[in-house]
Amino acid sequence: MSLEAVVLALSLTAQAAPAPSPEVRDQVRALLGNIDTRVPPETFRALGPGAEEALADFAREEQGSPLRRVHALEALAGLGGARAEAVHREVLARSTAPRAVRRAAVRGLGRLAGPRRAAAELSPVLEQDSDPVVRATAAEALAAHAPADACARIRARALVEPAPSRFHRALTTCDRASRAGSRRR
Repeated sequence: MSLEAVVLALSLTAQAAPAPSPEVRDQVRALLGNIDTRVPPETFRALGPGAEEALADFAREEQGSPLRRVHALEALAGLGGARAEAVHREVLARSTAPRAVRRAAVRGLGRLAGPRRAAAELSPVLEQDSDPVVRATAAEALAAHAPADACARIRARALVEPAPSRFHRALTTCDRASRAGSRRR
């Protein structure tokens, strides 16, 4: 999906999403600042209308704290839905976003897309992203969420990587999935 299509999709969904009140925005900011404990999605849901929009705003905030952006993406992935997917795609499409933010977008998109769509969503990242660490993160997400569809592609990509050791976790996950599949037969 092109960046223009993502922006259009976001603008269409933004019309339906309630704008966060200043109080909700402040509460979301405070929760995202919690570095010691992961905040469960139910906590954001309990803030009511506008919490999801505030999370999306923080995730897209170009000049925002990378850690806050990562936490916002994780919270959106926990909430799920089309809006969360669109925000993850948008952040991932921005090659200028910090590496940690793009990796969080990859992990979240893999989780949101699930086994049926993860390969379609993340294979282009695995094959074409300019950052080798983001490619390795895509391999890990693919191995975790769509091993049947993606492990052959992950193994092939690891062979041409300048630092194939970055793919160790993904390859280990693929090997485990392969062994588990063999035992079921």
